[in-house]
Amino acid sequence: MEYRTRLAANLVSESEAYGYTLTIWGSGALLIHSYSVPGVARILSFVAGALVGFALLAAVAFEGFSARMDVEESPSSLVVSAIHVLSTGGALAVVSFLLDVTPDGWPLVTFFVVGALATVTYNVLLLFEAVAVRTVT
Repeated sequence: MEYRTRLAANLVSESEAYGYTLTIWGSGALLIHSYSVPGVARILSFVAGALVGFALLAAVAFEGFSARMDVEESPSSLVVSAIHVLSTGGALAVVSFLLDVTPDGWPLVTFFVVGALATVTYNVLLLFEAVAVRTVT
């Protein structure tokens, strides 16, 4: 086995999940910074928001929920496209801004919205990254 080839394959297959993990973890950390350690209701609200955000994206991408998920992958040939600085950083910037302008008295709503917003923003910004990389290559 060629170790560099295997490492490259791992990075290609993991890159979008890695960026999403950083986005979700970072969003949760921003919520904890703003509201302290959340209880069960706030955690479930955040998770529900993330699930709703993912469902909205799936409904748009697959034109509903009963379609088959057959998707042709077209990864970029540029290594820089696997780092996801725009999508992860942009999503966290949007979440940070939202937390700055949201009243403190709405924690359940805020946790829900941050979960949804992090998911949707990250995935939409991934599209912009893909377009930017294609115009460069």
